[in-house]
This record gives sequence, structure tokens and C-alpha cells, in this order.
Amino acid sequence: MKLLVNAESLSPPLTGIGNYTFNLLSALQKMPEIEQIDCFSGYAFSPSQNAIANCLNTSATRHHSANPTAGATVANRLRSRLRQSALAYRAREAFRNGALSIGTRRRAGFIYHEPSFILKAHRGPCVATIHDLSFIRYPEFHPPKRVEWLTRQLPRTLERADAIITDSEYIRQELIQTYHVDPSMVSAIHLGASDFYRPQHSQLAQTTLDRFGLRYGEYLLFVGTLEPRKGIEILLDAWSSLPPATRQAYPLVLAGAPGWNNKLLQARIQSMTTHGLKHLSFVPEHSLPALYSGAALFAFPSLYEGFGLPLLEAMSCGAPTICTADTSMAEFTDGASCLFNRGDSSQLAERIHYLLEHPGERRTLAKKGQLHSRQFSWDRCARNTYNVYAGLQP
Repeated sequence: MKLLVNAESLSPPLTGIGNYTFNLLSALQKMPEIEQIDCFSGYAFSPSQNAIANCLNTSATRHHSANPTAGATVANRLRSRLRQSALAYRAREAFRNGALSIGTRRRAGFIYHEPSFILKAHRGPCVATIHDLSFIRYPEFHPPKRVEWLTRQLPRTLERADAIITDSEYIRQELIQTYHVDPSMVSAIHLGASDFYRPQHSQLAQTTLDRFGLRYGEYLLFVGTLEPRKGIEILLDAWSSLPPATRQAYPLVLAGAPGWNNKLLQARIQSMTTHGLKHLSFVPEHSLPALYSGAALFAFPSLYEGFGLPLLEAMSCGAPTICTADTSMAEFTDGASCLFNRGDSSQLAERIHYLLEHPGERRTLAKKGQLHSRQFSWDRCARNTYNVYAGLQP
């Protein structure tokens, strides 16, 4: 079997789709049944080993480099504005489709996997991963041009695809009901957590936590992109309503890069940093196991997720967790995470306060979560994905 995978998302710092692409590629490479994996980066083709190595090298360079220069900051802002332009969307996709079309003439027998929603031109079998339908459920949480683009392009992808993958059964059902897709075409394949995410004892983790001014077991944690869809306002409301003594004993720690349309959220976070909240911004992956392991409680109040990878990572590191009911997160945690009703900050506060005041309950929840998390791995995700590919072969 030969694969062609779009690797445009492997641009550090990796977030949702980038993490999915990186870990899936890494696991697929180890499978003897797969003869070759080529990656498309938007303008050129390369073996998957090169794409992964380039991603790792770029991540290392970013980590060891100094603060960005003024020129780099201006360039980043310009790129961000261009991404929101309808003309930029069309021009970029036309260019990439042209480049891919030329390259796939020599790869007609390859199975093309698009890990980021929208299929490009390819003459062979095509698989697309649809991570979520948040642009339909919560369009206000996305740039309007992105909503317009996905709304127009996704039906075309669903018509062309030979198989569809979703990150959860929750999204699978939503896709089938919304677009009337043939259920036999759609496979729900849960994501995984790397072996890198394992519990760290207090002495080992504290070395990392010292850099952030934190004490092991003495903080409430959120990890994820800081944007409205993640329910951070709900978490801020809940934490603010806790008794002062509880807030003092367990400061709220937010770790994540800024997302779209978050100016008001960022202003509120900044105003609360003088009242016990700690904002760590983006935290490199090598520091996350210590951060997860040291949390008294990990809260993930997202309104909507295709899966919710930080939640699984926290469970794998032995952190007791709380997340939103009636979501894909509740699906995969399957009773191993405390639940609260979507958007209900009062109930979230009650759950947080109870767990912080009852360490025995937290330990029980943490053990349950860690045990449950062992069912999920990137090797398992890759094997199930391979089975989808295999079903497309003659």
C-alpha cells in the first residue's frame, strides 16, 4: 500500500490537526503493510520521514530561539489577516490544488488521506478526516471566511470521498444526520495519547513546575487554545465564584496559545492575574506531562469538541478531570471524568469545589481516568485508519 498525506498542518507550534497529522504519520510509518508514504506540504512532495524530521527541527528551533523580532511579528500579523480574506482562501487553494495535481500524476495508485477536512484534487482513492462540525454548530466561534469556505467546500468533499473518518461517534452521527452521508462510508476512530504522557511523581515534576511558579498538587489547570469555543469564560466564572480560601489554595492556571476573536477574553484574563490566576501562554510539549501530573484538577469546559485531546493527555498523566456532558469528550471518557452541563458555570463551580475539598474523590477519579486512558494510543488509531485504507483496495 502507498499513501499520500497532506502535511500542511505540520507547522509548529502544533495544535489540533497538526498533532493528529504528526502522530498518525509517525504510527503509520511503523506498519510493515505500508510500503511508502509521501507527504504534500502545500508546494512540494517529500517522504513522510522528511516531513516529520522537518517538523521536529522547526519545533526545536522555535523553542531555543529568542523572542520574535518586530519584523517577524508584523509578518505574522499580515499572514493572519491574509488568511481571513476570501480571495486569499481561493488563491491559496487554487495554487495548492494545481501543485498537487501535477505531483499526483505520478501517484495515481496512492491512497490520498486529507487530515484537514477538504479534499484536494487526486485521481486515486480519497479519504478525508472531518474532525468536527463546529463551523455549523457554533459559526460565531470561527472567522466568517472560514465558515463560508467550509460550508461551500465540505459537501463537495463528501461527494468525492471514498471514505470518511471522524474522531468520535458523536461527530460521526452529527455528520450523517447533517449531510445524509451513507453511514457505511463513515468510520469513527478515537485519537490517542503518546506514551510521553505518563504520570510524573512530585520530585520529578516540580523541577518543571518551578519554572512556572507552581506547586505540585496545588492548582487547577486548563490546557488548550484560548478562544471562546473552549468555554474559558465559563471556567473563569466558576473559579471566581469559589470561596476565597479555595481560590488562594488552588490558583487557576491557563496554558495555551491565543486563538481567534479572543481580545475580550484576553483582557479578562489579564485583569484576573492580580487575583490568583496564572496565564502561562503556550507551553512546549516537553513540559506538559509535569504540568498535567501536578494539577489538583484538570478542567476542560469546552462547549464543543471533535475529540478533546488535552483531556486524554491529562487523564494519561494521572490528573483527575472534569469536562462537558453530552459531547464527544463525555463519549470517550465513558464515566472516567466528572461531568457538568454545557455552559452551566454554577454547576461547574459546585463540581470543582467538591473535588478540591475531597482529595479521596480526586484520587479515585484520577485512577479511573488513568486506567481508562490506556485504551487509547496512536498505534491503535493508525491500525484502525489502515483498516479504512485497506477497504478501498481492489
